[in-house]
Order: sequence, then C-alpha cells, then structure tokens
Amino acid sequence: MRSRAGAAVHHVRVPFRAPLVTATGKWSMRESWLLRVTDAEGHAGWGEAVLEDAADVPVLEELLGALVASGLAPSPALVARAGGGGRAFQAALDAARLDIGARRIGTRRVSLPWVGVNATIGAGETDAVVEQAQAAVEAGFRTLKLKTRRSDTTSTLLERLAAVRATVGDGPALRLDVNGAWKLETAVKRLRALAGMGLQYVEQPLAPGDLARAADLRARLGVPVAADEAITSVAAARAILDAGAADILVVKPARVGGPAAVAEIARLAADRGVPVVVSSLFETGVGLAAALTCAASLPDVPGWPARDRDHGLATADLLEDDLLAVPFVVRGGRLHAPGGRGSGGLGVVVDLAALERYRVSDA
Repeated sequence: MRSRAGAAVHHVRVPFRAPLVTATGKWSMRESWLLRVTDAEGHAGWGEAVLEDAADVPVLEELLGALVASGLAPSPALVARAGGGGRAFQAALDAARLDIGARRIGTRRVSLPWVGVNATIGAGETDAVVEQAQAAVEAGFRTLKLKTRRSDTTSTLLERLAAVRATVGDGPALRLDVNGAWKLETAVKRLRALAGMGLQYVEQPLAPGDLARAADLRARLGVPVAADEAITSVAAARAILDAGAADILVVKPARVGGPAAVAEIARLAADRGVPVVVSSLFETGVGLAAALTCAASLPDVPGWPARDRDHGLATADLLEDDLLAVPFVVRGGRLHAPGGRGSGGLGVVVDLAALERYRVSDA
C-alpha cells in the first residue's frame, strides 16, 4: 500500500551551554528548522535549515510552508532566486533526501565514516583559552581553531597564541578565525607578529566582499588565508577562486545550499589545487550529520589529502541538546555518526521529545 508523500517542519531554539564569543559577537542560541520528508512509500528522512540573517526567515518559512502544504518542493528556479533563505531550504531538503536514500533502496551503511575534526575554542582571557586548548589536546584533538574577538589587539593575540603554543607544543595545528573583522593593514601587522606561532591558516581575516585585498594579503604574507563567510554559494566560491583570494575554502553546507552545492564547490576548488574544509553553522545533530557526509566525500588535492583534513564539525556539545536520540561519537579527534536502529543515510535518529522541549510556539 502506497503512502502519500509529505513534509513536516519543527521550528526550534536550542540554547548554547555557555555563550560562545567571536569577533562578530556572542552566540547564545541556535534557531533551527528541522524538516521531515516522507516519500510515497512511507520512507522518511530529516534535514535542517539554519540562517545567519534574520531577514531571510520569511523566505525560508514561505518555502517550507509551500512544501508542507503540497508535499512537492517549490520549483528550482524559485528556490535559486530566494537567496540565503533558498539555500537554507535546499540544504535541508537535500539532506532529507539523502537520509531517505538508504531506506528507499533497502540497504544500510555497513560502516559510517570517521572524519577528522578540530576543536573550536571561543575567544576569551588567556588562562581560559589555554585551559580549553589543553583539554582538547588531551581529548585527542590534533587541530585547534581559536576564535578572536573584536577588542583584541596585536599584543593580546600574541600573548594568547604564544601561551597556547607553549602549553600544547608544536604538534597540534592552530587555526585563527577572525570572522572578517580586520582591515588589510591590521591583518598584515598582526599576522607578521604571529608568524612564529606556526598557524595552519587564518580564517576570513578581511571582510567577505574584499576579494582584491584578500589576494593582496596572500601575496604579502606566508600565512595561508582561508575564506569562510565569503563563500555564500557556488558562484561566490568560483569568484574567490578566480580572484586568487584564498588558499583554503571553508565551506558551510547550510550556507551554500547543502551537499550537492558542497560537492560542486569542492570539484571547482580541487581543479585549482585548493583544498576544502567543511564547517558548521552550529546546527543541531541533523545538520551536522549532513555536513559530516560532505566532509567524508571531498576530493584530494596535492599536498593535503582529504583524509588528513580536520573539519569544523565537533560543535554539537556547544549546544544544550543536539536533538539526537544517540549522540555523535568523538574519539581521538575524529567524529562518527552514531548509526544504529532507525537511522538512515545520515546515520542519526532524531529525539522527538527533545524537539517538543525546544519547539518555538506559533502563538
């Protein structure tokens, strides 16, 4: 007996366990739209949409509402014209389809991939950052991503990174995430001062639209530059590559449009010898599972094989609840979806009671 295809949306807000400080402000809550899609045979899959700009909320909710009302996705042309809201919608829908896939063909993954991940450490006073860095290394992380804050000076950054490096030694890779807060000359001054810290790369040191100056920064310094906030879509990634504005692309599936968009960006980048690192937008476990599948399928580039890259996906514990019945496994700096009974292509099972606990009231 065939079932009627359909969709349902669960709008939730999940607090952070503790505020996360970055150069763009303080994260205290993650608002999310969990999408459950059912196909004509009754197979169901989950996806997640998150946004960075509140102005995109009406568009996202209109697209999700149309899907729920009809059971059919809006036209690709309409979604493509919908900007950030459309890309968030597409990311959730593609993830749900991927999750359904394993159920639809009647097979399950024998083994889900283990993916290398970095520890994410919020900006703060030196002693607190050092303590977190030491704990991360002791837990097996081989890469640490340190956030900056807008009030940082060259001397405070140097003090903090020098203390971290002295504590963890030369083994762990250090990444510095600026979130686009610096001007060109500030970036030059600070990165020259930090040259002895052995940074693997500096992430989004300049404003996202400043591609010419990003290319100039790369030419003037030996520290690799990664683009993050600048990568809003496949077209934006292509523009960054054409401008020579980044050594590494940090791609957030929820921002660019989901797994298919990530795969296209990764192919474009690999053709130029540019590696891709996948990162989260602090999604719950559903969005992280989709991002994990993206990270597990990246192409190699000369000098940095895909299996050796650590991705920014170990962020579930930053939230009060990941909304999963069984949490992710993090071991030795590697992340693994839990899998098990009831899971599909993403390898996760949603905790329905948690959805109710964090549901946003329509009233």
